[in-house]
Amino acid sequence: MLKPNPMGAGNGATLIPSLNALNAIAEGLDNDKPKFVVGEAAEPFTHEGLMELWKIYIQKAKTENKINFYTILNTNEPELSGSNEITVHITNLAQESILQQELVEFLNFLRTRLNNYAINIKTKKVEGKLENRLYTSIDKYHYLLEKNPKLEDLRKKFNLDLLP
Repeated sequence: MLKPNPMGAGNGATLIPSLNALNAIAEGLDNDKPKFVVGEAAEPFTHEGLMELWKIYIQKAKTENKINFYTILNTNEPELSGSNEITVHITNLAQESILQQELVEFLNFLRTRLNNYAINIKTKKVEGKLENRLYTSIDKYHYLLEKNPKLEDLRKKFNLDLLP
């Protein structure tokens, strides 16, 4: 971010940035955001090796109370496409936003542990699984009846009614 000279500096207030501020921006010193770790190593890794670290990071996200990020990582198993590209499945833009917020720390974790600094993460939108939840007693009974039709005989034999 450009920083204007302080009021009263020189012969009047200006909005021209100082040369030091421009150099700091060019060198990336002015940015306090976390940065991706870089390196030359690009050791190959397996899907199993990735999944071990994935599970470790899932637990880390849970203990740090990053529940939304934990849910994203825990919901779908990542795909390893190519030798250095990991695809994370998301169901909506909110999940992609959460992933982008945590991406630097997460990618740095994977890169250093796998000793591969060429790893990159991309997202792929998938349809969410629609679950039919059983809320009422009648819904639960009909679900169980589909699994075991003899349940209806038991209900009649003992003269039971279903309560809504």
